[in-house]
Amino acid sequence: MERMFKRSAAVLLAVGLLASASAFAEETLPIDRELDKYWNVEQAVPALENPLFERKGGFEGSVHGGIVPNDSFYLPKPIGLRLAYFLTDSVSIEAGYSYLMNADSDLQYFLTHAAKTQKGWVNLTDGVRKSPQMTMLSSLDVSFAPVHGKFGIFTSKISSFDLGISAGVGMIGVKTDASVDGQGTPAQQYKAAGHWGAGFRFYLTRWLNIRTDYKQFLYWPESGKSFLSPIEFTLGVAFLTK
Repeated sequence: MERMFKRSAAVLLAVGLLASASAFAEETLPIDRELDKYWNVEQAVPALENPLFERKGGFEGSVHGGIVPNDSFYLPKPIGLRLAYFLTDSVSIEAGYSYLMNADSDLQYFLTHAAKTQKGWVNLTDGVRKSPQMTMLSSLDVSFAPVHGKFGIFTSKISSFDLGISAGVGMIGVKTDASVDGQGTPAQQYKAAGHWGAGFRFYLTRWLNIRTDYKQFLYWPESGKSFLSPIEFTLGVAFLTK
């Protein structure tokens, strides 16, 4: 009888300890509640793998300036705007416009200032049709940014960047000389152009990034001339809405 009583007491004690442990486990300490905000793997927090920031459904507006370095006779310097809409976090549709501020290239300056005489400079381009001179570039692109990266600065700050490619169509404004002897006034025309390119974004903040873009255009300036392929390099500042 005494042995049975001791066994019953032991069972009751074990049940009591288990109940106490269960109640203690259910009672979360304040520090645990704070840590759960960051480390609780069961919390339904959406995760974004690539890129660092969600952009789907958002707009990006940018301003830029740059140079077109491969025109033999002129040195166009583009300034302009771009507006993009993100279909996904990595795919966007973008429209762009660049006004070209023109100056003579070194070759053109040499041809028009070949020698100095008492009557002025000897111009070797007299009597020759002028080369096409671009005045504006416009584009409508589909862009895809498949490469995303993150890196630290001085081991303390994490920044993000992405690298993408683009392709599309557009219009190029160009002045062409239809005269035989180069004495006519070049006429402004607008030519259809295709292009492709690549771009790099460096994120300063969630909403602000610095971007650099490369675009190579291909267009036919006029009958009797070959296709031209101007390259546009630009550096700009962009603002995200999402």
